[in-house]
Amino acid sequence: MPRLRLFFALVLSLVQIQSYRLPDLYVPTFYELDLNLPPEAFTNTSDTFQGRVSIQFLVTNATSFVALHAHHDFVQVQRVVFNDTEVLTGNYSVDNTTDILNVSLPVEIDSSVSYSLVIEYTGRLSTRDMYGLYKSYYLDANGTVRYLVTTQFEATYARRAFPCFDEPALKAVFGLSVTVPNELNVLFNTKQTSNVTNETTGLTSIVFNTTPLMPTYLLALVVSDFTCTSGASIGNTTYQVCSRNESAATRQLALDLGPQLLAALNNFTGYDYGVAMEKMDQVAIPDFAAGAMENWGLVTYRETAILWDINESSNRYRQRVATVIAHEFAHQWFGDLVTPKWWSEIFLNEGFATYFEFFTTHEVLPSWQLDKQFVIEELHAALLDDSLENAHALQSSCSTPAEISSKFSTISYSKGGSVLRMVEHVMQLQNFRTGLQNYLTTYQFSNTEPENLWDILNQNVVNSVSRLPANLTTVMENWTKSSGYPVLDVDWNGNQVTISQKRFLISGEVRSGDWYVPISYTVSSDLNKFHNTTPNAWLVPSSNLTITLPSNTEWIILNNHQTGFYRVNYGNNLWNRIRNALTGTNFDGITEINRAHIVDDLFNLARAGQVFYPAVLDTVSYLVNETSYFPWYSALSGFSFLLKRVGEESLLGQTISSNILRLMSALYDSVPISTLRDDDVIYTHTQTLALAWACKLGKADCVWDVKDLFSQYQSSGIKPNKNLRSVVYCNALRYSNNNRTDWEFLWNSYLNSTGLATEQITVLSALGCTRDVILLREYLNKTITDGSGIRPQDALSVFVSVYSGSPEGVDVAFEFLMGNYITIATKYAGFNSLGKLITGLAQTFTTQDQIARLRNFIMSNNLPEDFQVAAGQALEIAETNARWLQTYQNDLWNYYNLPASGSDRVNLSLLLLLGTAILVLSFYK
Repeated sequence: MPRLRLFFALVLSLVQIQSYRLPDLYVPTFYELDLNLPPEAFTNTSDTFQGRVSIQFLVTNATSFVALHAHHDFVQVQRVVFNDTEVLTGNYSVDNTTDILNVSLPVEIDSSVSYSLVIEYTGRLSTRDMYGLYKSYYLDANGTVRYLVTTQFEATYARRAFPCFDEPALKAVFGLSVTVPNELNVLFNTKQTSNVTNETTGLTSIVFNTTPLMPTYLLALVVSDFTCTSGASIGNTTYQVCSRNESAATRQLALDLGPQLLAALNNFTGYDYGVAMEKMDQVAIPDFAAGAMENWGLVTYRETAILWDINESSNRYRQRVATVIAHEFAHQWFGDLVTPKWWSEIFLNEGFATYFEFFTTHEVLPSWQLDKQFVIEELHAALLDDSLENAHALQSSCSTPAEISSKFSTISYSKGGSVLRMVEHVMQLQNFRTGLQNYLTTYQFSNTEPENLWDILNQNVVNSVSRLPANLTTVMENWTKSSGYPVLDVDWNGNQVTISQKRFLISGEVRSGDWYVPISYTVSSDLNKFHNTTPNAWLVPSSNLTITLPSNTEWIILNNHQTGFYRVNYGNNLWNRIRNALTGTNFDGITEINRAHIVDDLFNLARAGQVFYPAVLDTVSYLVNETSYFPWYSALSGFSFLLKRVGEESLLGQTISSNILRLMSALYDSVPISTLRDDDVIYTHTQTLALAWACKLGKADCVWDVKDLFSQYQSSGIKPNKNLRSVVYCNALRYSNNNRTDWEFLWNSYLNSTGLATEQITVLSALGCTRDVILLREYLNKTITDGSGIRPQDALSVFVSVYSGSPEGVDVAFEFLMGNYITIATKYAGFNSLGKLITGLAQTFTTQDQIARLRNFIMSNNLPEDFQVAAGQALEIAETNARWLQTYQNDLWNYYNLPASGSDRVNLSLLLLLGTAILVLSFYK
């Protein structure tokens, strides 16, 4: 094993020695939590508060100690009382590594009765990140700083706010009383039962209804001066949206859509939300680490995910608000009502929420075509991430907080949702729905693991050999417990095709695969079959499948509407037939989603060395006649990879760019910048995609148009159309003749747009598009400078905008990361963000010099544990990309008939060979 990989393996093995799980002894039943948040906590002078928690619990076996969670940095235990007997100070302590508070009891206890543990403590509000009980702020209309206190407990942060059994299976009922300054409002998971104001002390004491049985991570609290607007009730459930008072007008979209989405989920699940929870509050938080959080009855959001201005916010943000609300509402059933036993099965939360995010919103707003958007945005992203060697399985072990955090990934969300969608189409929708209704009823207020879900769904599968070759638990085992997925090889032989499977790895390595694969297909003579997604047959482990075709068949395409989670490689003969169909006059007889499917498969099969790039580029030449958003989304993702690898400004990169612009001609003409259709979501998505790419690749009229619109904005103060701003802002800076003047104009517009988060994020993303290295360095430095105007939650977006905006930005971002990684980890809210930075940045590396600098950075610094693992992954990504360039660049040069003696080609090859030699020598010396 190479020394660097051995180092990472040793780090991981040492982490595993310490147990982070609580003993399987305790059953908490009730918490009474009392928090006292003094006026000073809502200033910049103090971050402390007083807390007291009384926990009723049972034990399953005799024991003389209690182990629960408390984070030593945020909870300082002052007093512990067990069953009215005070525990001496020396008999309790917190393990600073595992966050476990061990309490040695004065007597041995058994399972015969309930016990009480009371802990009084001094708490500290977090001000350096957005986890636990933390402090946020905003500027009101007068420019005055207003502070608020809120929570983010998922996954392991409730222990920062109060001592508790902080594991998802340890559900209990919670009661809360809180004391706060009189002028502030308090929201909790449940409604208030009493509110007593003391004018002398200036404090108000509030008591809330007890919660349903729930895990600690779903508790939530917001203490602020926010105002709320009530929406339509859903049955007996009240509904409101709360935010800074200045943003009240931007609540309307959430007020309109929220009740519709909740009602749709009530109907689909057959389980009325109001049975478990009396209200639904949604709150926009100025500083929020996640996109949103599904706290039961009190959902919290980033402002961009819940507030939308009809005149100023784009349709992309409109869609984001709708889908994020649907995602969080789905969690009220999948996660809140029924909870996974442990974080290793978090896909049972996030997979379902991702599925309903798209398909519930599609039910309410069908014109947005979110059923199709799911394929290109979620399924294709999951197929890419799951093709990596180090991808984790849907069901995989985790113990430490860092490991748990890593499970909140594209695999859990997007693959989870995609696999559930596959099961839906195998079972057919009504059977799937009935099974889920039974699942929720059976496991309400309880915890599950995947086998529980499959067993109940299996009872609702129609008995048909073509639909299910074994019981569902057996069918789903490899889909959930193994990483990866199959690529199906289709061998055409006369009037038959033979289908076999192997695991698909983007690296090109060949591995066997043993999945139960549902096969739907369409042949050239019966195009209506594209709309039948129920499996025609199954490919089972260790066997091939042979399908006999009608005599007049020109081609066969597998995986109707790409409902199955797999890729398909058709072999030369059949690929040629499919290419002929696409380049013919009736290419749209193949549905647009299957066209997107074919394009995405081709680019990734070529990347893995299973299809030759000339065959891919010949096939996608049909795009010259394509104007559908969905195939183009997939195609531009594929072309983006090529440009990143070869370098946009190399001769090869410029040639590929020219070819893309030629193919885009019909698409570009179909969505002219002068034709606006703000009510048509798919049109504006298509227009933004086409214009962004045309301008980035240097299409002259596109560049002229956006610069003209930006100039008009500068002179008149009238902003471009809301759906065009991202394109106009970015490319006006990219092609600016007055870099600093234009950049500072846009930066000042950011500083002056504090009332609308969607506009701020649009501007922040565009500011990284400048190619001025000095400005880029200054911009990145703002992310670690207090008072610069950039919030910690947005620092990651700034960093990404810099390295993705231009080739110059890649080196500037890498230089900044190497020089400031400790500060970045603090300012960007944790090492988890640092890991995202380095793995994302590594995707853009194109030279051996960049790889050598990355390797030296890793080996020369004592990197924190979480970052070490991410840095190793980043190095693997960069090395894989370099190998790709060595392997495939000649194919691309030859395809485009570029001169064999081209300086780019010769110099690049020499650089790769020389760089590889230097690295090998330095690595093993």
